[in-house]
Amino acid sequence: MTLMVRRVAFVINSIGMGGAERVLDLILQGAGKESEEIETHLILLDDEPVMRKMAPVTATHVLDSRGSLVRSVKQLQSRLDDLEPDLVVSFLIRANVSAAVWRWRGGNAPVVLCERMHATSHLQGRYNPFVAGILRLVMRIAYRRADKILAVSNGVRDDLAGNFSLDPGKIEVVPNPYDPAQIEAKAAMPAGMALPTRFAAASGRLVKAKNFSLLLQAYASASPGIDLVILGDGPEREALAKQVADLSLEGRVHLPGYFANPYPVVARSEFFVSSSRNEGFPNAIAEAMALARPIIATDCPSGPAELLKASAATPGKVVRAPYGLIVPNDDCAALADAIRMMNDSKLRDELGAAGRSRINDFSLDDVVNDYWDKFQQRMTV
Repeated sequence: MTLMVRRVAFVINSIGMGGAERVLDLILQGAGKESEEIETHLILLDDEPVMRKMAPVTATHVLDSRGSLVRSVKQLQSRLDDLEPDLVVSFLIRANVSAAVWRWRGGNAPVVLCERMHATSHLQGRYNPFVAGILRLVMRIAYRRADKILAVSNGVRDDLAGNFSLDPGKIEVVPNPYDPAQIEAKAAMPAGMALPTRFAAASGRLVKAKNFSLLLQAYASASPGIDLVILGDGPEREALAKQVADLSLEGRVHLPGYFANPYPVVARSEFFVSSSRNEGFPNAIAEAMALARPIIATDCPSGPAELLKASAATPGKVVRAPYGLIVPNDDCAALADAIRMMNDSKLRDELGAAGRSRINDFSLDDVVNDYWDKFQQRMTV
């Protein structure tokens, strides 16, 4: 019996080190488990260095849009017309808009958009009000043309339906997948830096959205008696280093840069802190939970409250959630209090164990299978 070959085109801006690329890699690895033969095509909108080793695909197509939405739309239109896929799956806003416009202009295959960000807060934090408003309008018009939207969290789904006027019936939630055993194995490797005897950890790209400046202020206020290691690099590095000096935190706060494998550092920390202003489904928090690290998180839109199973309360107050401590967004006093609370070793042990159990709800095999089930449903419509 001859198996039917299905051609799936996966579209993303480029292959960096973000969470979208990680999930796409896991989905591509799952393609080999399908009963039908799947031909996978990876389309990169930008010709940029590949920062992550990805699962093998049938073919990779590198376009040259240079970050331009207009060029992305034009070049993707031409490539998809030539490729004639059975399904198009896209990740990240520019790729999502481009794929949806292709469908709108007569693309003959279903389009599934994978939305990773709480788009409203992401646009507000990155662009001036005029540009953010234009992009919201573009998303609202384009996303309506998609056949299905897979949101990474309930908060992302609610944002798309409520603030972009998208049909809730088209939106389903598929969270990020995790393999704790794989994370633990990577955590057993050398740390790659000389670690302080006792320290808290944070990680992420050094950008304003991660709000590490708030973390530094809260850490200085809490004066917890342990060091702070912030893993990552980005445009805010110089400003953060200056803030460390201004707060007289030299020797206590460490900014060692980007680590391809952050897990050995996170695993040896006493607790993990996320101070973000906005997230989709925060990988850094979930991966720290997989390593049984107790969590402190700001209640930003969206993701931390869903992971920890509780929302923040009144300003200045810390809530002990079932799976970590959560504080109001951008609340220095509450974040400082939460850091002080982590001096309690019993609390750290309880939250670490609880968080480790929570990650079992996001099994790698279950989530990847869920993605492919939804892809197959669109290909058979």
